Amino acid sequence: MEADDPSSMSSGEHHKKLVGVGLGAGLLGAIFFALKYAIRPAGKSPLPDTISPAIFTTKVQHTSLGHLIYHEAGQGQPLIFIHSVCMGGSSYEWSKVYPSFIKRFRVLAPDLIGFGESQRPDAQRSASDYVRMLAELIRATCWGESPIVVASGLGAGFCIQLASQHPDLVSRLILHMPTGGNNFGFARLRRSTRLAARLPLLQRFLYRNYQSSRAAIREWLTTGGFVDPSRVTEEMLDVFTTCAQQNGAEYAIRNFHAGRLNFKPEARMKSLLMPVTFFWGSVPGFPSLEEGRRLHSLARHGSFVVLPQVGALAALENPKAMIEALEEELDGELRVVK
Repeated sequence: MEADDPSSMSSGEHHKKLVGVGLGAGLLGAIFFALKYAIRPAGKSPLPDTISPAIFTTKVQHTSLGHLIYHEAGQGQPLIFIHSVCMGGSSYEWSKVYPSFIKRFRVLAPDLIGFGESQRPDAQRSASDYVRMLAELIRATCWGESPIVVASGLGAGFCIQLASQHPDLVSRLILHMPTGGNNFGFARLRRSTRLAARLPLLQRFLYRNYQSSRAAIREWLTTGGFVDPSRVTEEMLDVFTTCAQQNGAEYAIRNFHAGRLNFKPEARMKSLLMPVTFFWGSVPGFPSLEEGRRLHSLARHGSFVVLPQVGALAALENPKAMIEALEEELDGELRVVK
């Protein structure tokens, strides 16, 4: 008779085998429910009121990528502020700056699709998709008048491509550390993060449990966004963390981590006909000051302004310096600052 025949086992051995089977089933069940909890849809926590100034009206624009939320106030030539593509990114990035210009301009500050209060669809998107979204927004809200566009990071990169493809839609560009993705955040990603972006369930698990946590957002702000960590406030942490934890917020970040938003802005710079101003932080970082000067050298008409002691999120880190730099550029003649 076989050794594992129940009739040949002692009652103790039989009991141990049943316990082992039960423990194994219990462990598998625990893993299943843990994974189910990890990948379930995130709850939609209300965004803090501080995401935009109270004097601005919040409006909705329907685009081919989804519903886009933007904040508007003021009168005059349209002045549009575009935020960077980052964890928890939104128009809040420029919220300490753009209210200063409503006496002279009609200021618009949108949340890009996938970020902030705008729709966050589960879809693969490219840089060209965001360019089309911006073109649709300008045509719908600027009523035939070409706006001045102020932008940062990969959002500024999208605006370079926008101005190249649709020169009639942009009268001037003012760009803070623009990038095409390859030379900034994407280049600093771990290989495992890039690979996980190709596996939706794994990416969602990592995003919900680690990447969008308050601790991770604090780490990103203090090491990747700011030069001076002491300038990161609890309000900033609240807004960035809440935006990052909104239902569907991981979809746009997945596209970024997978490299789908990358493109080469250098190929577009030489075709720009409008004036371009570059703002760049003086502290070595990503993208570097040398990278900025090289990009500026490709522009036909442009100036290069170095902002001391600020990082990628200069509009939050030192809004006073950013306001002064913008006022000087908007008031003065086009010049090159060496």
